[in-house]
Amino acid sequence: MDSEFIITSKRKDANKNAVKILEAAKKIFAQKGIDTTIEEVALEANVGVGTVYRRFNNKHQLANAVANEVISEIYEEQVKILKSDQPTVEKVKKVFACYANITQQYGEIHPMIVNLLVSKEGEEEFKETFLLGLKKLYSEVITNGQKEGIFREGDPRLYEIFLQNMINPQIVKQISEIIPLEETPSFLADLALNGLLKKN
Repeated sequence: MDSEFIITSKRKDANKNAVKILEAAKKIFAQKGIDTTIEEVALEANVGVGTVYRRFNNKHQLANAVANEVISEIYEEQVKILKSDQPTVEKVKKVFACYANITQQYGEIHPMIVNLLVSKEGEEEFKETFLLGLKKLYSEVITNGQKEGIFREGDPRLYEIFLQNMINPQIVKQISEIIPLEETPSFLADLALNGLLKKN
């Protein structure tokens, strides 16, 4: 009984530390992006460097965990928007605007996410989760727009392919080298809508 209690307490402490580390990492990565060090995160979280390394093998693993947390928050927000009663065109604009909000809320984490999605430092699981989330969003947006009669008719999968190829991390990265990253989502939303809307 006593040993069970000790193990449970240790687990609780470990989970508490994991939360502290991720929160601290979000704060530091938001300021410094991928230049953040494990030492800075440990200092912010008020834990030893070894405690961070017990959870994350290296900085890139921690960066992926932070990126995943932020993208999960954004995805939840996007799902709420899609479930709202707004017209589909407004939903599309707001869903894309969520990405611009990453810059306002999380600063340097936004370019870090884009880089992780297009580089070998990005873990495959993170990339797959991100792309799967996008696929679900696209599917729902297209179905809603066709039901409202404002999007082109035809097999929704065709338009999903269009969106996936037009709005992928590689393209976002290239466009953000020409215009500011926070302006890229609304630019892409306009392009996407022009491709999807029925012509009068």
